[in-house]
Amino acid sequence: MAMGVLYDYFRAPGTAEVLAHMAEHDAFSPVPDTFDGIELKSIDPAVILARLVGFVTGRAWSVDLVDERLIWPEGGEQDMEHEGPWVSVLDDPSRDVLAGIPADRIPELADRWAAVEEFSGFADPEFLRDVIAEFAALATRARAHGESLYCWISL
Repeated sequence: MAMGVLYDYFRAPGTAEVLAHMAEHDAFSPVPDTFDGIELKSIDPAVILARLVGFVTGRAWSVDLVDERLIWPEGGEQDMEHEGPWVSVLDDPSRDVLAGIPADRIPELADRWAAVEEFSGFADPEFLRDVIAEFAALATRARAHGESLYCWISL
């Protein structure tokens, strides 16, 4: 588990609005002042969040389970010197999976998620129940407004 890496998940009307925020606010996180979101630590989209998506859908983890695309900095895929922050947009199917988590599955999902290797035994299922509920609520609001989910990442 990557200690000290910040992952803020948020919803936004579109990429242009996210890029404008990043340019106008020295790339600081848009959560909670600009966009509706949740501030987390150590829950990256590609591995740990994808594990949750896999548990919800009954699919094994794979590198493409949560598809994300880097949007900040523009051209950042080629800039190996950039030290952050970064922003990626998550695919809408992952948003919809999170939005569809039934409340009665949250305890079971939290127990399974807490046991993943990436948490190294340091995850508290009670805390993860709240995180899952927050993800589900955020994704539900994003879907209801026709918005995507984004992830702001900082070392």
